[in-house]
Amino acid sequence: MSYFNEIRKLTKSIPTSVVDFSQPRDRTSPPTQASSNFITNKEQGDWAEDLIFRAINEASHNYIAVRYGKSDDLIAGEEGFNQFYNEFQDELDTIGKRPDLLVFKKRRF
Repeated sequence: MSYFNEIRKLTKSIPTSVVDFSQPRDRTSPPTQASSNFITNKEQGDWAEDLIFRAINEASHNYIAVRYGKSDDLIAGEEGFNQFYNEFQDELDTIGKRPDLLVFKKRRF
């Protein structure tokens, strides 16, 4: 079974009282400025992702971590942010949120 079909099967088993996937996702407009709280959370998330990435790749003999997904450093208010934000929203509507890291067994990578 393909990954897509497996995920589709799993999501169909979720009761609509929890999440109703038939409802369209509300798109938000791009934020106009980044608050210090947003920037702090983004920096902490980037730090944690990098920590896990390095820990796996430096310490594991059996696994390898590969960066995946968007890695742009644009924040609200910067030039190009609105285009980046809208393209990300299009991606969410098309394929959903991609993981930031993928982990593979080295022998299969």
